[in-house]
Amino acid sequence: MESPIAAVLQQDHARLDRLLESAAEAVRAGRWKEAAVLLERFRHGIVDGHMDVEEKILFPAFERWETDVEHSLTALLKKGHQDLRVFFQEMAETIGASDMEEFLDLLGTVQTILRQHDAKEEAELYPFLADALPDGGGHGRRPAG
Repeated sequence: MESPIAAVLQQDHARLDRLLESAAEAVRAGRWKEAAVLLERFRHGIVDGHMDVEEKILFPAFERWETDVEHSLTALLKKGHQDLRVFFQEMAETIGASDMEEFLDLLGTVQTILRQHDAKEEAELYPFLADALPDGGGHGRRPAG
């Protein structure tokens, strides 16, 4: 049975994917101000919410439960977060420059990375959170954003 925290995090992945696609739709339509707002909403949700919860609460709990040191899985996921932050900044810059072609190139890259990253989290990390968290993941809060 899936833990409540795993379900919340998977739902948040889907919510964030929809936000990113909304920003992309605005770019494709040339609605640059709307695209900037939507991309910032996405960036806030994923960086200040989702990634923050993972990096400050979930990854450390998993590491304590698994090995009590930085685990190769969480190290890889943290590196993915760092890389994605750079891409999100570059995407914002392309919107500021009204550069649809560059935005769409970056979008394809980011969506591929996110699919792989999310799949790894959902298959290799989230199933163990109920055991790793003190409350069994039953009182997981929804990430901000």
